[in-house]
Amino acid sequence: MSRPAGDQTLGDLARAVRVVGPDTPVGTVETLLVRRPANTPWLVVQTADGPVLLGRGWLEALRAESDGDGGPPLAARRVEEVAPRGTLVVPADSTVGEAAALLAERRRSGQDVPEAIVVVCTEGTGVVPVATLFEQLAHHYAYRAVHDPLTGLPNRVFLEDQVQPPGGFRPGSLFFVDLDRFKDVNDHFGHAAGDEVLTQFARRLRSLARSGDLVARLSGDEFVLVTADRLGREEADALAQRILLSADAPVVVRGADGAEELVTIGASVGIAHAPAGDGAAGPDVLDRLVTEADTAMYRAKTLGRGRCAHFAPELLEDREHGEAVRARHLLERRLRAAVDRGGLSVQYQPVVALPSGQATGVEALARWHDEELGWVAPDRFVPLAEDTGLIVDLGRWVLRTACREAAGWPVPPSGSAPTVAVNVSPVQLVQRGFVDEVVAALADSGLAPDRLCLEITETAAITDLAATAVRLEELRGLGVRLALDDFGAGHSALSLLRHLPVDLVKIDRSFVERVTTDTADAVLVRLVVEAAHGLGRKVCAEGVETPDQARQLVALGCDSAQGWLFGRPADVPVLAVPAAPEADPVSGPAPLPLAGSDEVVVVSTPGRVITYASATAGPVLGWLPQELLGASVLTLLHPEDVGRVLAGLPVARDGGAQGTVHRALHRDGTVRWLRTTVQRLTDASGSLREVVTVSRDVTAAVAAQEALAESESMFRHAFDDAPIGMALTGLDGRFIRVNKAYAGLVGRTPGELAAMTVADVTHPEDLAQDDANLAEVRTGTAGGHLVTKRYLRADGTAFLARVHAAVVVDSAQRPAHVFAHVVELGGDVPGVAARD
Repeated sequence: MSRPAGDQTLGDLARAVRVVGPDTPVGTVETLLVRRPANTPWLVVQTADGPVLLGRGWLEALRAESDGDGGPPLAARRVEEVAPRGTLVVPADSTVGEAAALLAERRRSGQDVPEAIVVVCTEGTGVVPVATLFEQLAHHYAYRAVHDPLTGLPNRVFLEDQVQPPGGFRPGSLFFVDLDRFKDVNDHFGHAAGDEVLTQFARRLRSLARSGDLVARLSGDEFVLVTADRLGREEADALAQRILLSADAPVVVRGADGAEELVTIGASVGIAHAPAGDGAAGPDVLDRLVTEADTAMYRAKTLGRGRCAHFAPELLEDREHGEAVRARHLLERRLRAAVDRGGLSVQYQPVVALPSGQATGVEALARWHDEELGWVAPDRFVPLAEDTGLIVDLGRWVLRTACREAAGWPVPPSGSAPTVAVNVSPVQLVQRGFVDEVVAALADSGLAPDRLCLEITETAAITDLAATAVRLEELRGLGVRLALDDFGAGHSALSLLRHLPVDLVKIDRSFVERVTTDTADAVLVRLVVEAAHGLGRKVCAEGVETPDQARQLVALGCDSAQGWLFGRPADVPVLAVPAAPEADPVSGPAPLPLAGSDEVVVVSTPGRVITYASATAGPVLGWLPQELLGASVLTLLHPEDVGRVLAGLPVARDGGAQGTVHRALHRDGTVRWLRTTVQRLTDASGSLREVVTVSRDVTAAVAAQEALAESESMFRHAFDDAPIGMALTGLDGRFIRVNKAYAGLVGRTPGELAAMTVADVTHPEDLAQDDANLAEVRTGTAGGHLVTKRYLRADGTAFLARVHAAVVVDSAQRPAHVFAHVVELGGDVPGVAARD
């Protein structure tokens, strides 16, 4: 069998190419390129850094760049001087798949994809056109789609393609082969040894097929051989015996310790034949033959393995009904015995309050371990109990056991006695004496009614909504709490919450599982929470397994939760104090930012198509959510910003950790400013799946900021250009800002004063008074001063000035700065000689 395309090496595909030296003139290279054949229009120049691919496109670009550059003639230049960079060079033993991965990485990093790849072979250098590479890769994927990668045999898809009418392959007889004891090989010698057994048997089975027959691996250790014509019984038996003999032949495998081992497995073969004559053909015929031969194969196994059996119609009935009925009867018999003899147990899973994580109660869960069957899952025995009526006795026993055990639990340090929730089957709920059973369970155990919560499924509720509501009212009259379980698992309607007198809604685990990765599920959970809270019900989430799920549910408003994150079912309930804050799985931000009734949530595809918009889009932007579905996110932006977005330019102001601030267009044409956070959600492969944006209207805040900025600008202008000196200083006298008039008075620039203090420009004899004034300001004794003092200019001369200093307080009304007005006074300065 030829090697699959994806496993071919580039050495297999490489074409011969002319190699030139680094000193070859460009004119010579041009001549050689023109003469190259159409299927290999390249040369390779061998440079000191390795081979470089030269093509006609490179030559044309080189001519365009060199026209009029004033340099030496292009034709005379050495090719190494102008050779391009970025040639992709790979060894000859690189596979097509490896080379394709290198090209994909180049494309992801923004580099150009070359026309061809240079291949370094032992016998020289070659090239592989990129088009040829991807053609081979396409063949590889097509081959892998219809072949088993381990054995190389065709798979079921291949068989179905072959029998497609018209003119498709017409199956004659089909042999279904299942290897015996194959699991033992995997268990004892490892999966590598199992793979070797499968590979060798595949070769043997292929050798038994005649020209025109088909051999395929269906799955695991199951194979089929399909003949091109219908065999008679004796011929079929003879071929089946050859198959059995080939499976019985020993196989040499290497064990986990590296030693060679001889193993024998064997096989069972089922045979089915197509109808005689030229009847219909196609996938349906193939499926029927596979099913019939599979049934015959199981018959062979029941007869002792290592043999063959022919299909007969009665085998279907025997297999389908016999095995299922026997298994069901066995399960029912053992369950009835367990209920009668106390063979069941109850485990308790904690329910915690959110966001504290404090355990407030438990749910009672029936468990069954059978001596013959082992652990039997609840999804197997509970439906059987409901079908057979055993659920009445089973449910009564769980109710009484849970009440009795809960009554004996100690009250935790929180002071609130834990509740216990018990599931109630629809079959139990319609029983006339069910309410009496609840009364008896509470009376016998002494459990307070408000500590018992009865959980009913939505299936029970919608079967007869009116009757269910009446029955629940009776139960509620006892003082017990009621919960609607598995909400969302069936055909839930929010109207159930309005009609049923329940205290609690339990969201099904199927929603919780995807609440951090699927925006639609997160939105649905939010809707359920809001609807339940609006009707006075609390909400509990089931199946919480990760901290991210817990944080998301807290953000969506869930009141409580249960799941493996908080505790697995146990014989003794876990009602401990929650973990320390640093280990708290509930604290922290939600993965999907969908909370906030005044925020606009928009979900879009990587192509900016809106798939979800919250109801707040109406009051904030003037659009109903349904009007935005299918529209582009760009329709919500200001028209002047759309072009910048398409060009990849920024359109937002820096909003800090709370997001970015940008313009949006209201439906009425007015401009709104939004503060937006963006979260990009990826799939398992890391590819962008959807974008979630959460925006808050900050138009008023932006307007206030702009007004403040305008007033600040006006103040700065008035300050800087005022005709009298002004200075802002700290309480330590250091200059913070001065205007031009002040700087002119003391003969310095504002920049020089920024590194100085008031004391540096004050006459030495006035420093003591300045210090006393500042001390009064710091202590709050004085709110300002009006003084006459002497200043020193940069040239050492002094002048007399009247100073009005006022205290500037901070937001806490504490002195923070001093603002001074300085006016020069005429006349001589006392104690200082007048200037010439």
